[in-house]
Amino acid sequence: MDTRRILEHPVLAPVLSVTFNHDNSCFAVGLDHDFRIYESGSCVLRTSRDFGAGIGMVQMLGCTNILGLVGGGRQTKLSRNKLVLWDDKSKKQVGVISASSLVRGAKMSSKRIVMVLMDRVQVYQTAKPHPLLSTYETTDNPLGLCCLSSERIAFPGRATGHVQLVEIETGNVSIITAHTSALRAMALSQDGELLATASEMGTIIRVYATSNCARLYELRRGIDKAIIFSIGFSPSGKYLACTSDKSTLHVFDVTRPGCGGTRPITSNGGTAYSAGEPSVSSNNRPSSPYSIASSSGGGGGVMVNSNIGSSDTAADDGQGRWGFLSKLPLMPRIFSDPYSFASAKFEMADEPVSNGSREPLTRDGGLAIIGGPLKGNLGWISETEMVVIGAGRDPKWEKFAIQEGGQQDGYQGGGRRLVRVGWKRYGGETP
Repeated sequence: MDTRRILEHPVLAPVLSVTFNHDNSCFAVGLDHDFRIYESGSCVLRTSRDFGAGIGMVQMLGCTNILGLVGGGRQTKLSRNKLVLWDDKSKKQVGVISASSLVRGAKMSSKRIVMVLMDRVQVYQTAKPHPLLSTYETTDNPLGLCCLSSERIAFPGRATGHVQLVEIETGNVSIITAHTSALRAMALSQDGELLATASEMGTIIRVYATSNCARLYELRRGIDKAIIFSIGFSPSGKYLACTSDKSTLHVFDVTRPGCGGTRPITSNGGTAYSAGEPSVSSNNRPSSPYSIASSSGGGGGVMVNSNIGSSDTAADDGQGRWGFLSKLPLMPRIFSDPYSFASAKFEMADEPVSNGSREPLTRDGGLAIIGGPLKGNLGWISETEMVVIGAGRDPKWEKFAIQEGGQQDGYQGGGRRLVRVGWKRYGGETP
């Protein structure tokens, strides 16, 4: 007889989705029968609510007791075409926002509720009765890509690889031609001043200043194609991290304009932070929604930064991993692009991620509503610490820290390394 003690509770149901709140201090998961909220820094269970039915997505409104719920899983009492607003303190529904198709994602703040559908984004006022304020058409967005800060909303544009950047107070829209292939991931810094994007190619992450849509950096994850799961800025915007299907977490330096570490290049009277990258000066800011402004001047409400792809030269921070090769003329750009200063492996388990889908399979093979990637959900919990959380049938929480002293082989990290400092399998706790 095997008398060994069971060390962990078995995971009885797959985790259907993982989402963070506004500052990544908590994360919420939806399961086949309930939702749960954990403290990000310790993976301690804080709240569990049994619905007796599947919850495909849970979106938190900051640190409040208001949640946005979407149905999912094998059996659900909640519609997949509605965002149900739930007050967990009073344990009752306090509102509902209906859609014409499946809800692909949602973001919530004290001012706005953003609901993401396959081909559009709808923005509502958070205050009751939650009136619809605006609708924006997008290219097909099965991943539910959307970012929300206190001042801006970012989501895919109407053309492949484009990003729409909306100012919440004015409604002005800027268009950034970020990539030539479909978007795979995006993130706003906590203050909304920086935007990072990655495409389905997964080799380059581009960083923009949201104030004028100027491209600041092109950061190279690697040479071969990869599926980017998640990207995110540290609280100050000093670092940028990303996860991919290579089961690798990368961390990059990101120096803001005016803080040193970049090599400004003046072009057409402006400043750009990537060699050969023309600027979009501040006098081109939009004045009314949906009119077009060229990068050479004039008014208009949609600012188009159309220079992506016109130059493949990235900013050189002097820390290239290829040493003197990065300084030689006519060398391929992979030798001069900024790479991550450190990386670490995270757990992927044995669950397949077909085509990078964010939609985990339920036990009967059906698709669940999603709120993040199946694996590699990334959230910064301090300036030097981050967590990577996986969903699916083998959900894991991992904590990583940037540590001074020592340096990883093959990295120009300036005496820094990335270390895993915590690990836990979650989801099997008794509520």
